[in-house]
Amino acid sequence: MIWVAVGGRGTLVGAALGAFLVNAGKTWFTGVLPSMWLFALGGLFVATTLLIPKGIVGSVTDLLGLKRKSELPSEPAAAPAPPPKPAPAE
Repeated sequence: MIWVAVGGRGTLVGAALGAFLVNAGKTWFTGVLPSMWLFALGGLFVATTLLIPKGIVGSVTDLLGLKRKSELPSEPAAAPAPPPKPAPAE
């Protein structure tokens, strides 16, 4: 769950990125302060939820102005109807 939250929901790339980063952090953190790893993991989850709720991939896509296919309109918007013609004068 934390992997997807960190990397980004709704994308396979986000989940893979989150898995890589969380596991790399776990490896580093357990080497430096092994007894604090679970506190760091909890803090990471809270910080991710509050600061980057869309995850890394979702936040980067928002910053760059990119949209996923699911966010694009499915059909092009119809052209507006032309204004009605005035009635002929009598």
